[in-house]
Amino acid sequence: MTAHGRPPLFPFDAPPSTDPAAEAMRMLHTDPVPLVRLAGGHEVRLVTRYDDVQRAMSDPRMSRAALATPDAPTIVPGLQSPDMMPNMDPPDHTRLRRLVAKAFTTGNVELRRPGVETVATGLVERMLAAGPPADLVSALAEPLPGIVICELLGIAHDEREPLLAFIEAMSITTAFDHEAFAATGAVAAAHLLGLIERKRHRPGDDLLSALTQVHDEDGDRLSEAELLITVMLLIGAGQETTMAQLAKSVLLLSRHPDQWERLVAAPDLVPNAVEELLRVVALGHAGQPRMAREDVEFSGRTVEAGTAVFPIVSAANRDPAVFPDPDRFDVDRHEAARHLSFGRGAHFCLGAPLARMELQVALHALVTRVPGLKVAERDDELAWQPDSLTRGLRRLLVTW
Repeated sequence: MTAHGRPPLFPFDAPPSTDPAAEAMRMLHTDPVPLVRLAGGHEVRLVTRYDDVQRAMSDPRMSRAALATPDAPTIVPGLQSPDMMPNMDPPDHTRLRRLVAKAFTTGNVELRRPGVETVATGLVERMLAAGPPADLVSALAEPLPGIVICELLGIAHDEREPLLAFIEAMSITTAFDHEAFAATGAVAAAHLLGLIERKRHRPGDDLLSALTQVHDEDGDRLSEAELLITVMLLIGAGQETTMAQLAKSVLLLSRHPDQWERLVAAPDLVPNAVEELLRVVALGHAGQPRMAREDVEFSGRTVEAGTAVFPIVSAANRDPAVFPDPDRFDVDRHEAARHLSFGRGAHFCLGAPLARMELQVALHALVTRVPGLKVAERDDELAWQPDSLTRGLRRLLVTW
């Protein structure tokens, strides 16, 4: 409780960073299931310990669908649509996930690795040819995942542009303008319907063509609203989170030159380094919240039915019960892959194999082709996106 006897305000007032909010880390150790209040007035529970976060994500008593309403507690109002796969419970979630899961299996993703390596190499070589300083976000972190997800969907990279304003509006965590959101959504939907119509008449071997065919053959399996929002989520999640993770990873490595030199000397460590970076780099304030449909116990505290629970993944990823010396960043850490950054249970991140592969390819290209890479900005010069879901970097100037 605050000095005035009220629960503390969440999200916590903390500057964007690669680290979790200090208040979240304090709660991990002293008050692991705290009551907090949101700006809209709702009081919710946070869970901060590894086992509790894992339970909140995987226990069938914890519902995503119960929070897919306009008046439900949230810190991201644009992501409350019941037509979004992440906001569904089984069996609806299972039905929709099956339609897109094949494209994101580890086997299918690995088939794309050579092509992604070619794209990443080309982007890095272009950055080197232009000379330092370079903006790593616009040179590599933004275009690489954007190109990859557009290729998977079967749309040109520039065809996603009219969708980006709506994707950005969906992920805003501060003031929410319903009219502006609806307007950008209408523009995005009209553009996407045009792309779908083209796939209907000229289908290809791509995910958008496949989803269009499913919708046309059986609207009960995939409604038009579900089709539209699923494609926009795939573009948004496929680009924004990977972009933010890659830029913040390079920033963190620049603060630990010994770890960067370790990767330069041993590039085979990159896959494990990616897992350690996924563990220690904080993206956003919280994972997807759930509502308890029954009383559920977390760290000895009973959370009553009807209570919204926000899992603080960044704190759980530094739980000393799971990760010895958890604040130490170590690309050799053997238990790094136990992190919860991709979630657990039915809602485990569909795109995890793709994100992992893209991050591995990008980091490998940097340590092998730009071994002298350094961030060229002081911390107080960094350009953050404090109002975005990922709290990523707008720009990251680098030199070599």
